[in-house]
Amino acid sequence: MVKHVSASQVEIARNVDLIDYLQRKGEPLKREGRYYRHQKHDSLVIKDQMYAWNSREEKGAGVINFAKMFYGMSFPEAVLDLNAQGYKMKTDGQERKSKEPYYYPEQYEVAGKEKAKDYLTKERKIHPKIVEWLDQKDLIAEDKLGNVIFKWKQRGEIVGADRQGTIPMKDGNMFKGIDRNSHGSAGFSIDIGKPNSIYLFESPIDALSYWSIKQARLQNTRLVSMSGLKRQTMIDEIKRLGKEGHTVRHVTFCTDNDKAGYNFAKKYQRVMTENLCSTSLPTSKDWNDELKKRDKLGNAAKESRKDQLGIERG
Repeated sequence: MVKHVSASQVEIARNVDLIDYLQRKGEPLKREGRYYRHQKHDSLVIKDQMYAWNSREEKGAGVINFAKMFYGMSFPEAVLDLNAQGYKMKTDGQERKSKEPYYYPEQYEVAGKEKAKDYLTKERKIHPKIVEWLDQKDLIAEDKLGNVIFKWKQRGEIVGADRQGTIPMKDGNMFKGIDRNSHGSAGFSIDIGKPNSIYLFESPIDALSYWSIKQARLQNTRLVSMSGLKRQTMIDEIKRLGKEGHTVRHVTFCTDNDKAGYNFAKKYQRVMTENLCSTSLPTSKDWNDELKKRDKLGNAAKESRKDQLGIERG
């Protein structure tokens, strides 16, 4: 086992371009705007020398740290691996930390929202009244590519956006993306009444699915999408409620029903006061799958009632 590496080896390793390193390792990366998404681990995104694996709550910067995190290497092993193949070196531009302010590209919106609304109601089974409400509040839109836009609004200002494809791409997957320079710890959110509680989800679709299922029970609350499992989004959204003059009485974790979602919910539930928070996980993989399952069962029950009426009449 390697224990020591030289300072010059460390310097070479530190300056290896992260994208070149991963591509030459054979990792399946797909470019989405200014960042890359791993095609097997779709919550893992990389931009310049920074990375975020949202489903595992891993984020950081630097190719050495990435090699340690992703490949399980020790520091010396990572340094030697990065020295071995003559990888491309990062450019000076990747060192700049300045971040442009978010600008919502309104010019790419289309006037109608037929594709977006059809996708949400017919494909995702979101309740039509909820979709119409979102339209009236200017929280959703459709762009020229037919993507649904979920606008992140704070005090009426758009600070970021999720985009969800409505038709499969050439590889069969649906496009998912976040606008460049979106506020790093914000997310898509909906206020129902005057919020004194907060519900946390992994995506806008999950938040809307939960609302579709629990319509009558959700009052005076804020639904928030973390666009993954983002600790800072959770913290900042709880703080934001307080800054806006609301008293946060309860936090509910509505993450996916998988190991990452469960662990995230339980980890932060332990940190908070016991009576302040709870967990609400779907029985299906996520809340949209739960909504679709319930819709299918409801339709099956309707058909069964029709059949019974037909028998009785006969």
